[in-house]
Amino acid sequence: MKYLIRFISRNPAGGVEYRDKVVDAPTITIGRATDQVLQLRDLRARLQHAVIEQKPDGVHVSSSALTGIIVNGRSQRASKLAVGDIIEVGANVIKVIDAPDGIDFAISFELSDDASTEHFVTRWSEPVSDVGGWSKRRLSWTLVAVVALLGFVLPIYTYDMFLQAGPIHSAHSTTAAECDLCHLNAFERVPDSACEACHTVDRHVVHSTAAVLGEIRCASCHLEHNEPEQLVNQHQGLCGDCHANTPPDAALDSAADFLDDHPEFNAAGQAEDSNLKFDHAAHLAEQGIVTPAGRRVIECNECHIQEPGGAGFETIRMDVHCSDCHTLSFDPDDTTRTVPHGDPETVVQSLIEYYSARLLGEDPDAVEQRVRRPGQRLSRADRDRAAAEARVEALAIAEDLFERRACTNCHTVTRVDGDVPWHVEPVELTTHFFSNAFFTHAAHQTEISACGDCHEARTSASATDVLVPGIENCRDCHGSGFARRNAPGQTPSTCVMCHSFHFESKGPRE
Repeated sequence: MKYLIRFISRNPAGGVEYRDKVVDAPTITIGRATDQVLQLRDLRARLQHAVIEQKPDGVHVSSSALTGIIVNGRSQRASKLAVGDIIEVGANVIKVIDAPDGIDFAISFELSDDASTEHFVTRWSEPVSDVGGWSKRRLSWTLVAVVALLGFVLPIYTYDMFLQAGPIHSAHSTTAAECDLCHLNAFERVPDSACEACHTVDRHVVHSTAAVLGEIRCASCHLEHNEPEQLVNQHQGLCGDCHANTPPDAALDSAADFLDDHPEFNAAGQAEDSNLKFDHAAHLAEQGIVTPAGRRVIECNECHIQEPGGAGFETIRMDVHCSDCHTLSFDPDDTTRTVPHGDPETVVQSLIEYYSARLLGEDPDAVEQRVRRPGQRLSRADRDRAAAEARVEALAIAEDLFERRACTNCHTVTRVDGDVPWHVEPVELTTHFFSNAFFTHAAHQTEISACGDCHEARTSASATDVLVPGIENCRDCHGSGFARRNAPGQTPSTCVMCHSFHFESKGPRE
């Protein structure tokens, strides 16, 4: 395969000079080593930092470096290339350009405007004696005096806090005074063995076949001292290094940045299968709904009450949230008497007991009692006849409740064989729609936000609707993990704001 590398340089007069190099090879290797096709004189690049090669679906660039490469402003391990794409390695800028005739793939190479490595000519390369009129000796002694003042004299006259790293995280507060538990040797960084004395690593994902260039320590991802908000490093690249380009057969889609490189939420557009019948639009009508106490306007927080932690909501209960409007009365002569909200067997049994009491004369308010001489007890035949009539009456009322007037309005009710011929499908509401993320409503309750800003409940006429908004709704407020890419008012949102490194198979995140 023929590659064209166009070297771009600028002369002192500001003009642009080009030098082309044609390479006939299967790949273009990029790095500091002398055997690289494109050799970089930049200490930020590895000996072999990246490779450009032809694959069945096009030309790709990949990097085995832990830091990856910057492609179009995003840190990545691998990426498919197209004309106009820009690759950055340190101060080196590689751009994909149109290939001329006879060339399969072409790139240009130049140094960025802010390039500053040891081989670049900068303003500090002028003689020291010409800098501000100071001689080398005078400048050297001045620097020595400044270092001595800041490093030796000043600390003597200050508190010990000047030399301390700062308070540790509250999770380690019980060992705050025992520095030697972590700092095993003076003037040496904390080894992993000090962490593993208390913590296990069984909940960490380790790819046994992945090559790691450079040491990965506990401190690479976990921060300490100066009271960090969280012990986990919040930097976007911590997750993007692996998740920016996942294989096609991976269980997770590629995601590198919430602003423009994140898949749609799985819950958006799905259908709920709760066995419940409910119409949000009817309950939230602006003119209100008709209730036994008159017309009433219902608000979201009357039914959805936040749990103490604020993340989710308490379970909705019939006796607390629904019974004011949806009464379970059954006798026109006694409208305050209701059946329990429970399984069909319990409902039918309560009806049998109610009508048995009325027919047997145990209910002083009953109007259907048998007339008998005072003091005369019912015969066994009368009692059996009353029990049979009570059961017939109870089943008739139950049929009306289950199939026409009450239960079937909200529940899925089916006919079955048996003494109690009804079955009510259990309600199975989804309590958490983000299986691979965590979300709290408490953080989203502000003076300018309302339920309707995210949930289209006022237009939802079916209980199968999943009222979880799509990702574009969240992007109104949440942006990239890199703050400079966000519009004014967008909250920088890194991966760990919603996701955890620890997978469920490796142990739940507490």
